[in-house]
Amino acid sequence: MKIQNLLFLLLVIVTFSCNKDENREEVLNCKPTSISMVVNGKPQTFQALGYGIDLRSEGYELHLNGDRRSNDPFREQGIAVILPYKKTGKNIIQKFLYHQYIDNVSFDGDFIKGEFECDVIINRNSCFYATFSGKLNDGNQEVMITDGIISYQYDDAFDN
Repeated sequence: MKIQNLLFLLLVIVTFSCNKDENREEVLNCKPTSISMVVNGKPQTFQALGYGIDLRSEGYELHLNGDRRSNDPFREQGIAVILPYKKTGKNIIQKFLYHQYIDNVSFDGDFIKGEFECDVIINRNSCFYATFSGKLNDGNQEVMITDGIISYQYDDAFDN
């Protein structure tokens, strides 16, 4: 009877372990490149412009850029994200720069100095995935970002 209970317990542990690994693997798969967020209540998508790695005294630093230009010179928006390469976790983005120029009004800010939360889930040589939200006030106006997602699949993987 004890052997049956032990075998049953082992079967339960293995089953739950496999399911947990499968779910984790699904989360860690690279997703297609897309950048989206809600800015002051308006859903917006950005085009991925570029990415790169720089070597700093603290180690490797990842840069991701996105843009939302239109053919209208009076409407443009852009983001730049800077963080340690390959590091994951909550609130590890070092800089999240946001720029908008709409109807002759410019706004530039680094959301880390305001209120900003992020969760970097994937940060490896082939892709990046993070969620974020934040608020920044430049003294004249306030920008609120919610439901932010950056999914970036690199054209060429970085060397390990």
